[in-house]
Amino acid sequence: MEFLVGLTLALGVSLGATVAGLDRERAFYTAVALAVGTYYILFAVMGGSSEALIREVLAFAVLAAVAVVGFRRNFWLVVVALAGHGLFDVFHARLIVNEGVPAYWPMFCMSYDVTAALYLAWLLRRRSFAAPLPEGGRPIRAYVQSELDAATALQASPAASFRKLERAHVLSQTSTWEHVRVHWHMLCWGLRQRDAKEIAGQVLRIVGAATKTAFGLVPIGNTGGANISPLKRMPVSGDLAEILAAATGRATGKLLLPGHEVGPE
Repeated sequence: MEFLVGLTLALGVSLGATVAGLDRERAFYTAVALAVGTYYILFAVMGGSSEALIREVLAFAVLAAVAVVGFRRNFWLVVVALAGHGLFDVFHARLIVNEGVPAYWPMFCMSYDVTAALYLAWLLRRRSFAAPLPEGGRPIRAYVQSELDAATALQASPAASFRKLERAHVLSQTSTWEHVRVHWHMLCWGLRQRDAKEIAGQVLRIVGAATKTAFGLVPIGNTGGANISPLKRMPVSGDLAEILAAATGRATGKLLLPGHEVGPE
């Protein structure tokens, strides 16, 4: 029964992600691989064995390394990570004595992992996101970095520096990594200015960026500062709209006249 449940659940999640468009984000299957690997660590904690916990953490570190390198370099390695974890499931009991693991779990997890790996392999045959990321990031990264560099150069003028961070934020919303990175820079800006409101706001926004970007749950055009509601959609300036359209292939809707920028209050 556990085989059938794992296979059915994997197909349901994978097909649902395709229908909803969630798997258009490269991070989706990497996150799936990392998530499935954490369960054995949880079971080791439940079983109360320090030795099992150490072994499970080491096994997870291998899985995480392969999945992250695959995300950064070649997405076929994410397929390898999922399939490899399925193989690990089969031999888990021989490799690690973990009393917290339910009897049904290894075979359930194996069927889920292998099914997800096969589905991802099929996707990679049809899509183009298996190639390495340009210079370690999505195409938008170079534009985001340019704005961040400009913000650093303008640190002597806090308001001008923050406006560059806002531009970087608008560009970053298509990528979980870039989105989180920009909010980190905004948090650092708040710390330099000793702005309690900005610091608190950016801590919350970092969590939101990390958990919601991959699912498209971000308000397009939002400039990202604590002076703006994190749920507010905003128009995008003409030059940024052109960059986003070129990088993502999607229009951003209503444009904002160039030069009209929002700064921190």
